[in-house]
Amino acid sequence: MALAAVAWAAVAACASMGAPTGGPKDKKPPVLLSVSPDTGARRAKVKDVVFTFDEVVSERPKTAPTLDQIVVVSPSDGLPVVDWQRTKLAVHPKKGWRPNTAYTVTLLPGLSDLSNNDIKKALFTVFSTGDSIPRGVVRGVVFDWIGQKVIAGARIEAMLGADTTLVWLTASDSLGRFALPQTPPSEDLRVRAYFDQNRNRQKDRNEPWDTATLTLTDSARRDFYVFSHDSIPPKMSDITLVDSTALRIKFDRPINPASPLVVSQFVLLNKDSSVRALRALYPSSRFDSLAVIAKKERDDSLAKADTTKATRTARAKADSLRAVVVRDSIAQAQIDAVKASRDTVKREPAPKPARPAPVSDYVLQLVAPLKIGDTVRVHLTGAIALDGTVRKTDSKMVYRPKPAPKDTSKRAGAPGAKPGATSPAASAAGAAKKTAADSSAAKKPIADSTAVKNAAIDSSAVKKAALDSTALKKAVADSLAAKKPAVPPNAVKPPESHTP
Repeated sequence: MALAAVAWAAVAACASMGAPTGGPKDKKPPVLLSVSPDTGARRAKVKDVVFTFDEVVSERPKTAPTLDQIVVVSPSDGLPVVDWQRTKLAVHPKKGWRPNTAYTVTLLPGLSDLSNNDIKKALFTVFSTGDSIPRGVVRGVVFDWIGQKVIAGARIEAMLGADTTLVWLTASDSLGRFALPQTPPSEDLRVRAYFDQNRNRQKDRNEPWDTATLTLTDSARRDFYVFSHDSIPPKMSDITLVDSTALRIKFDRPINPASPLVVSQFVLLNKDSSVRALRALYPSSRFDSLAVIAKKERDDSLAKADTTKATRTARAKADSLRAVVVRDSIAQAQIDAVKASRDTVKREPAPKPARPAPVSDYVLQLVAPLKIGDTVRVHLTGAIALDGTVRKTDSKMVYRPKPAPKDTSKRAGAPGAKPGATSPAASAAGAAKKTAADSSAAKKPIADSTAVKNAAIDSSAVKKAALDSTALKKAVADSLAAKKPAVPPNAVKPPESHTP
């Protein structure tokens, strides 16, 4: 019994998944040793397509929850079945391989070993259960049209006309690029690209997508610009004042570039239902760039007209700073070029969309400025969404409020401040100091009373000392007078001596 328990524990330990312990750390991803059947095989009699690696691979890929989500079988009539066999992956369609059909089985990036080192590139094999392998291929890039960026992992599907029995599949790489190989020639090849956000391998309602119909002989190229087709027309979400003669209008979703808005689609009504005249309508980006150019030209003309010494000094300083910026940018470009020459890793930049982003906000210019307190209602007709959905009418109120009252309090010493004026902060600080002083004085009434009494006593002592000094002088004089001999009244005074 004990021996059976030990044996069972040993088997369980061998079967458990986990990173190996001890020895040097594994930093290399699994290496593909072989794939069966080989690429290019014809009349293949196959039960499974088997990928064999040099080490045990994980059942949980790095880029998806399960193995079947990183395996693509094209064409497909259902989800693939993937069997994990430690160092091998065995793949077959759920309904089996069809006769006289060319297949591409792709293993997407993300397969990892037990140390979480994953394969960065896709692995694939191409074979046929018949005599031929078609050479047709569709290439392109999948873009997020509104975000103007590539989408990695987008799903691309192609069907021959309305026949949905077989679907040719592939996925975009990290740069949004895709290739749909071994596609049969067709004059009605219907291709769809979508961002499978929840990875359930089917297009859900709110997932962005795009579609096209192509004619394929040997190769074709088509970029896809996906967006959400929610069948909701655009609506004005916010209107703000750029200035008294311009309104910035923002929409909750972009406007179809095939049907851009024009000024005639807008009407501005005053409170009395009178119509305000409109000057022009610009996409916000265009309006802002024109405003920057106009401001620069105005500032330059004013600077040239102003020939004072201060202006000349400021202009020279600005030119000096501009030259420093240019010099620094050139030096940084040289440093980047040196670093790039030393970098042996080839990095390919992401493709750029050829189609501009759809506009979702405009600036509407008025002929006459709005006065303070004016209220107008903006009416719009015929705004069209990217998917063609139309909003027949839309309206929104705009109000030009009174400007915020200026702060009339001025700091002491600030330009324009009256002499001797103090700021509210300084007044508050003075009041706080006075309150503290009053509090300290209130805490010492007894000490102050005692000091007054002591001062009175000291004053009395000074007066008494003065009286005592006078009495002492009188007593000394009386004592000296008492020690002199008494002279009789009839005594003759001795004659005064004279020196010859």
